[in-house]
Amino acid sequence: MRIQEAPPSWQWERVTPAYIVGPIVTLRHISLGFSREEMVRQYRWGQDEELQYWSGSVPAAQSLVEFEASMIASIRQRDARRDRYAILDPLGGLMGVVSYFNVDFDRRLAELGIYIGERDRWDQGIGTEAVLTFLAHLFRNTDLRTMRLKTLASNARAQNCYRKCGFEVTSSLRKYSARLGYHVEVQMETTRESFQASFGRRPISFYSR
Repeated sequence: MRIQEAPPSWQWERVTPAYIVGPIVTLRHISLGFSREEMVRQYRWGQDEELQYWSGSVPAAQSLVEFEASMIASIRQRDARRDRYAILDPLGGLMGVVSYFNVDFDRRLAELGIYIGERDRWDQGIGTEAVLTFLAHLFRNTDLRTMRLKTLASNARAQNCYRKCGFEVTSSLRKYSARLGYHVEVQMETTRESFQASFGRRPISFYSR
């Protein structure tokens, strides 16, 4: 689906502010690009086998040159059904990426994706803060009513994060993939009403380009 196929309510400037600032993390829209150091950092994440196993969504490439080319191409793309933000810590350091994708405009739902690439920032609440900040934006500035996600049943760290953000398990399914072999995939979701009831007063600011 191209951007012009989105409903009139899906206004690009409102849906994709340049910066979304929460109490702890700042989310920077992908269109603002990455510094050279940030590109190298993300390339390193793509070579991390454990991170790839748990996430499966970390961009990877054979060489840094190939990685940079693919990232530049992805930054230039526009698709109303998906978008990404860089996760920055309080000092502006790049920690990971959070995204939504597979938007269903009729059903007003989408899927959530997130990874924290810096291992020394795991288990520090960065992922939880990023998800809460991102959802606060999406449930205030878009028509989305439901956010879903999928994760491995064995990924207790991720599920703990999502539960803190109001997600609940809705189903589980045994699957097979060449990358993971046989595994159990858990689907979780939260709704606008549930999120607003628990986190509606969460402070958040938006800044345009």
